[in-house]
Amino acid sequence: MDELEFRDGDGLTIFYRRWLPTGPARRIVLIAHGMSEHSGRYARVAAKLVARANAVYAPDHRGHGRTSKSTGVGRTGPSGMDGVLADLARLAEIARTDVGALPVVLFGHSMGSMISLAFAERHGASLVGLALSGSPGADGAVAEMARGIRQAVDAGMGEQPAAALSTFNTAFEPARTPYDWLSRDPAEVDAYLADPYCGDAHPMTYGFLAELMEMAAPSLEPSAIAKIPAQLPILLLTGEADPASNGAANVRELERRMRGAGLSVESIYYPGARHEVLNETNREEVERDLLAWIDRIVPA
Repeated sequence: MDELEFRDGDGLTIFYRRWLPTGPARRIVLIAHGMSEHSGRYARVAAKLVARANAVYAPDHRGHGRTSKSTGVGRTGPSGMDGVLADLARLAEIARTDVGALPVVLFGHSMGSMISLAFAERHGASLVGLALSGSPGADGAVAEMARGIRQAVDAGMGEQPAAALSTFNTAFEPARTPYDWLSRDPAEVDAYLADPYCGDAHPMTYGFLAELMEMAAPSLEPSAIAKIPAQLPILLLTGEADPASNGAANVRELERRMRGAGLSVESIYYPGARHEVLNETNREEVERDLLAWIDRIVPA
């Protein structure tokens, strides 16, 4: 693994991790991580991808991980979520310069799935595959939530940390920790809690949430989904006990909208699995499903 940086259009320093195969790469896989976490948490799946000759690139998004040294914790910087999307496009360019003009697969988890969906609507022609894990899915209340958070920002709360993840544990109470909703594996939950770049130790601001929701709400509308190229393969990986998607119900609605737009969608719903399917007790199954799909859409 290499730890690298680039300067983006706002002059911010964006940190990213790169995993390269020992021989020639045959694909590029971009990973967009979730909220209040960072790219380093994807080292395990990156190792599996590299073993199949994929070059893996993963940024710490603005406000997150080691990029937060430049932006501030939980802040997006001058260009907001447009800047986050531009950073992802820039990283794809860097990857192509490093390893050649190879096919690009975009994998996004949770908040990263929201970023990835919006990216595919703007830059879908640059991708050969889109995989979404732990997606919040399509919820009719997103636009209303965006308006409510924007009102809080307008009232002067923009720089204050927001407890954006605190409600998801309700279904698992009484619980061992406030983050049992992430995984049935206690070791994975404990690793998340111990990470200084995760959870309550690294919260997003109300301003960040407002910008995220204002990007996400229109991207879930059928008119926006229809902008994704019809030939782009899409994979949805979802735990059926994931509270972030209302027990997968909202992902099923997103899948319905994608199919209604004529998109090529595959979906896998894992019984009992919670939010972080790549860190779940059945993670080897999830990894096999993801890797097999990538091999199928971009054969050697």
